[in-house]
Parts: sequence; structure tokens; C-alpha cells
Amino acid sequence: MKPQSRLLPRRSPGPELSLPADGRVVTLRLRGPARLSVHGGRAWITRAGWPDDHWLTPGQTLDLPRPEGWLASWFGWRVSVSAEGAAAVTLKAEALR
Repeated sequence: MKPQSRLLPRRSPGPELSLPADGRVVTLRLRGPARLSVHGGRAWITRAGWPDDHWLTPGQTLDLPRPEGWLASWFGWRVSVSAEGAAAVTLKAEALR
């Protein structure tokens, strides 16, 4: 099954995404440094090139700062996320300054 793809706007004041309850993976493209937070349930978050996956519970956050080095001139993380269990899970992205 092909993952869904969503684009979270760079300057939007706190866009939110309700994750599918059936555990399908959603691919996000973040256009700038962001803080992801989870509301309502547990979410799995990973990024291509990361050695680790992250599990966030309600109230926890994950910061995705601007990359350093040769990647600093380009930004656009592709982040894969999914919900765990039957609880309604909402993922919120806030721009980091």
C-alpha cells in the first residue's frame, strides 16, 4: 500500500493532521524547521536517513531544526508518521525560529 502524502505549510499557525486510525503511514514534507507535537494518542515518527524511530505520547514534542553543513541551503524533511492503536491521534506542526 502506498503511503499518503501531505504537505504542512511553512508559515501556517499550527497546522494539524488527524492520523488514520488503521495505522496507515502518512508522509509529510516539512518546508522549514518545525516542532511536532502529538495529541490524543501515541504516534510513530521517522525521517529518511535517521538511524532511530521516535514514539511520541500525548504532550511530547520532537524538534526538527534546520540542518547544518552542506544540507543547510536546502530544507524539506520527508517525515513518515502513523498512529498506534484505535485512539484518535492528532499531529501538530509549529514553525521553529
